[in-house]
Amino acid sequence: MSKNLWVVGDSTLSSFEDKYYLPRYGYGTKLQEYLDDEIIVKNIALSGRSSKSYTTEPEYQTLLSGMKKDDYLIIGFGHNDEKTENDRYTQGEGDYLTQGTFAFSLYNNYIKKAHEAGCTPILCTPIVRRSPDGKWNGQMLHVTAPVGEYKGGDYPKAIRDLARQLNIALVDMTMMTKEMYDRLGADETLYLHAWPSDKAISVDNTHTNVWGARVNAYLCLSEIKNIGVEGLSNHITGLENDAPMPSKKKYFKPSETYKPTVFDSNLSDSKIWEKSGIWKPSVFGDIMDMPTKDTFTLEALSDNSFHIAVCGNVGKISAVSDGIAVYYTKVPVKDDFIFSASMKINNYFLNDQVSFGLMVRDDMYIDKVTPDILGDYVAAAPLLLTHENAPANCFARKSGKLVYGGTCTRGYKPGETVKVQIESTSDGYACTFGDETTITGGFDFKLTALDPENVYLCMFAARNADVTFSDVRLDIK
Repeated sequence: MSKNLWVVGDSTLSSFEDKYYLPRYGYGTKLQEYLDDEIIVKNIALSGRSSKSYTTEPEYQTLLSGMKKDDYLIIGFGHNDEKTENDRYTQGEGDYLTQGTFAFSLYNNYIKKAHEAGCTPILCTPIVRRSPDGKWNGQMLHVTAPVGEYKGGDYPKAIRDLARQLNIALVDMTMMTKEMYDRLGADETLYLHAWPSDKAISVDNTHTNVWGARVNAYLCLSEIKNIGVEGLSNHITGLENDAPMPSKKKYFKPSETYKPTVFDSNLSDSKIWEKSGIWKPSVFGDIMDMPTKDTFTLEALSDNSFHIAVCGNVGKISAVSDGIAVYYTKVPVKDDFIFSASMKINNYFLNDQVSFGLMVRDDMYIDKVTPDILGDYVAAAPLLLTHENAPANCFARKSGKLVYGGTCTRGYKPGETVKVQIESTSDGYACTFGDETTITGGFDFKLTALDPENVYLCMFAARNADVTFSDVRLDIK
């Protein structure tokens, strides 16, 4: 009779349905490749979840009702437990007897439940985040510093300590992936990771592609076989065929269905939302599915103000892609201007990919889904909002790379109204958010890479944010 190998965890283990050039694959998707038919992998890992937030999902109930005697459970959390968000955060420091700690969550929500079902738990530390230059920092190794009320901690160590204290099988994926990345070097590890577009600069340093997932599954099961997990190790097979590690030549494979985004300045109007005067609505970028009014609100109000809201964890401003809702207008690149507005922050969710404000960019797309890194832009807007008292003060994207302007002197809360402004200069742009320092350094570039004749001025919101723009002014100098 076959036994199940349950897999719970975050995006580094889960499956995806990407339209990337090098799509994301978590290593849970490749474990079956090294197991015989007596072991059936049940991969129910979910992207974006922590050991805490996963318990609110239907998959958790599937786990609890499905585990049975002689099954196995791989537990692969940590990547999101360190996030400074109330719904996901667990404290890295502290033992499994202390409520609120990472160890407490792992023990009570997974290990204890597995033992009660007669299922054997296996703890995995998180894989490293790729270092672009071979130099490591705490975030890449899941060792975090305190941020406000969030104490941070060493998350891999918390797992190692828990495994030792409870005599549970441990697979140290942090250690193994770091050693492998050091051996391969940054130029080669680039090809273990997902690329939203066919440009290397778009590399996602957190998520692996199909080759990376295969390599990590190989590492994981090699260690399980090595430590001798009773009843499972003897069903691990085929490792010798890929020794000393699965090869790039054999397993590296770009998507055959990927189509790069091509910019066209002949823009049609949105068929979903209504324009208002010179301001036209659109939703585009890395937004998962075609935009609808269920998740995006774009409405011009009677007092000549503009309401933009995004819900459902859709869209983002991230290192590798953007997904935003905008009202935009096109201005000839030769025109000097001051673009300003008062923006009321109605609400937002504390997440580092949430943003809202003004943006000037060198391209525009109408209600289009694409994971590609698109054009260059500057933004008078905050980012990294989980740094509650010190979010990023304005940001830009140049040649695909996200650049931060500075650090805000305080946090900005729902209910506040702030002034936002972008002014063209002889060298580039000056961005001002609220009462913060105007940012020009690093924003001294022209937005002409994709459309050499026009720039696109936007009011925008990304991810879970709700804002209203009033007193919107465009002064051509």
